[in-house]
Amino acid sequence: MERAFRYRLVMFGFSAMCEDMDEVRLRLRGYPPNRAKSEAGDQCYLVDLQQGVQYAIVLRNDRFEVDENACKQL
Repeated sequence: MERAFRYRLVMFGFSAMCEDMDEVRLRLRGYPPNRAKSEAGDQCYLVDLQQGVQYAIVLRNDRFEVDENACKQL
């Protein structure tokens, strides 16, 4: 059976397909916060493949999070 991916997570040039927001959050926990200091933050974003919307990924309280207020229609 084929998996249905809803999101495409891009972090520092690497892409991962995710089924749901829980999987996105789980993957975001795997990135060390100090990486944001050494690499460009514009390389981090989430694409909702169903809605055609791109969200910024931001560092808050030493954790990467999806910023639902920073989005743009694709």
